[in-house]
Amino acid sequence: MRKTLKKEFIEKLEKIYSPSDIKIIEKWFSINKRKTTFRVNTLKSSNAEIEKILKENKINFKKVGFLKNAYILEDAKESDLWDLDIFKNGHIYLQSLSSQIPVEILSIKEDDKILDITAAPGWKTSQASAILKNSWEIIANDNNAIRIDKLRFTINRQWCKNVEVIKNDARNIGKSFPEYLNYFDKIIADLPCSAEWKFNINNERSYAYWSQDIVKKNYKLQKEIIQSIIPLLKVWWELAYSTCTISHEENEAICHMILCNFPNIKLEDININYNFARNWVTKVWETSFKNEVKNTIRILPSDESEWFFIAKFKKIKD
Repeated sequence: MRKTLKKEFIEKLEKIYSPSDIKIIEKWFSINKRKTTFRVNTLKSSNAEIEKILKENKINFKKVGFLKNAYILEDAKESDLWDLDIFKNGHIYLQSLSSQIPVEILSIKEDDKILDITAAPGWKTSQASAILKNSWEIIANDNNAIRIDKLRFTINRQWCKNVEVIKNDARNIGKSFPEYLNYFDKIIADLPCSAEWKFNINNERSYAYWSQDIVKKNYKLQKEIIQSIIPLLKVWWELAYSTCTISHEENEAICHMILCNFPNIKLEDININYNFARNWVTKVWETSFKNEVKNTIRILPSDESEWFFIAKFKKIKD
């Protein structure tokens, strides 16, 4: 890993993680092979029904304790599910464990109005729709036609009837839709990032693109999106912010920016009983973050989960 990836990336990694965690990360960068994980689509099925069908097909599985409808295949591959009706008909949805956490921590209720600001390909949109039981409404936004096609495919296959898809630059959504001011009970903000979780030292294309300039560019983009969407959140309601990257500039620094610029926003504590969950980073080199940033979590890469950073914000006043 140290001979292959860029020196400035390795130095950052060593400032953020403990030596024992870096060993886990180094293994991930070398193998990059995960077990198949999925979520039961409760709009079409139930955990009990899916478990019954998997047993009938002699597919070994494990229920994930900290997520309501998530499963891991123990010794089977994704392709072992392809011929099953539960896969073809959208009764299950292949989704990483890490990416299911942001929606889970929002404590969504059936009368919530939800915005998924960068929604494609629809992982979190469809997850939220199932929790809502197709009641009330979800606005799913993206700004790319191809990504929106993927989003619509997911929504239709998962039988999500309460989703309206819109095409808009997330940085301008507040200006484009003034009627959304103080409108949403929950906002899902899984924002664009440098996607460092994809690095594999055996595949140069997976990491050759990376530079500190890209990290800085994503910080600026995320900042602009956050500034656009916070005014759309109702008082006393919640925003889940997440990325699939490592760099503190795209994670803790964004949380610090929010706390400094929006005194009406606070960070909520996240309690996840998962052996690959790690606590906050409050200082990297000479950069220090507000103490409240300790309430965020990082998910280490593993054979079960991909890299993720997750924070939960609450709007406490106008």
